[in-house]
Amino acid sequence: MSDYSKILEAAKNGAEKYFPVQMDYLKRFSSIDCGTGNEKGNSEIVSILKELLLSMGADVGIHYEKGLGSHITARITPENPAGKIVLNAHIDTVFGEGFTQNHPFHIDGDWAYGLGIADCKSGVVISIFAVKAMQEAGLLPNMEIEFIFNCDEEIGTASGSRLYAKEASDADYAFVFEGAEKENGKTGFVTARRGVILGTIDIEGKEAHAGIAYLEGRSAILEMAHKIIEFYSFNDYEKGIYYNIAPVSGGRPNGIVAGSAHAEFCVAGIPMNSDFADIEKKLKSLEDSVTVKGCTVNVNYHTLFPSMEKGEQNSKAFALLKKPAEIMGIDITELYVPGATDGAYFSSLGIPTVDALSAEFKDIHTVNECVNMPSIKERTAFFAAVLGCMR
Repeated sequence: MSDYSKILEAAKNGAEKYFPVQMDYLKRFSSIDCGTGNEKGNSEIVSILKELLLSMGADVGIHYEKGLGSHITARITPENPAGKIVLNAHIDTVFGEGFTQNHPFHIDGDWAYGLGIADCKSGVVISIFAVKAMQEAGLLPNMEIEFIFNCDEEIGTASGSRLYAKEASDADYAFVFEGAEKENGKTGFVTARRGVILGTIDIEGKEAHAGIAYLEGRSAILEMAHKIIEFYSFNDYEKGIYYNIAPVSGGRPNGIVAGSAHAEFCVAGIPMNSDFADIEKKLKSLEDSVTVKGCTVNVNYHTLFPSMEKGEQNSKAFALLKKPAEIMGIDITELYVPGATDGAYFSSLGIPTVDALSAEFKDIHTVNECVNMPSIKERTAFFAAVLGCMR
């Protein structure tokens, strides 16, 4: 039997063996409220994963962040590793307390429904059991394998990104287990994503009676109207960089000139990290172009996700998928998509990164979130083969 035949057999057998176990874990996970910041739910998820990872002989680390819960890391290290790979997924969801009780796990045909089941718990179980299958077959690469499961991805990974910089900077490759992508019937893997900036505009004016002292007032809402028009003028349709404001609030009863106004904004579709500096310059310019004399403008913003830039770096990671795809008879393609994930953080650290290694999904971030069960098995076998071909 050739090495590739051995890899293929081990990958498929392992995926078949562990599919019922994976589904059991997904059912358990889907019964736990673990929205970002739900420390109780996060603790339950971390406890389950810790037990599983310890059973694989991993060196497990729990990284607590007040107000969020804990990130979890786990290292499987051979005696003399010749490199390191990172496997990543997130364990937080967008759903609040009580949602899982009202929307329980269930199966309909080939689809398993559950909150967070696709985004991103299926990625967690695919990554773990792909490693476990090849570990038991003695076909893991001679590399340190580190799982990093983040607990604040849904709010931009401010805490998780610091952990990535600490734990993953020395990695040779990063594999991110967000949901599967398709393009023209081909199985897609993501090597480029666009970045996102979030922020606020706060304006202080001067209140005055709208009748007897109108001219003494300085309307923050009028100034905000000018700011909104100016903000939308920054749209770059050619590059696909989009500026959006919502929601907007301000003032008190309509008999009073508004003394304050507040708006939140998003800048989405940022293709390259070099674009961030130009965008930031535009945002700060809003503070200087005051139209309503006497008003002050304050703009605050932060990077929600950097760009995962298209280029040779991430194509290097994609190249590792070609031989496994060939031996499994899968037609794959490299994708550039607008949605942001933690893949951008690993890529920005200079690590060759490929994303969308998890299962096929529908309706993420809604109460109808579901994952295609056959694709869980397929993706587990595929990534197990990736590991085997890295030997």
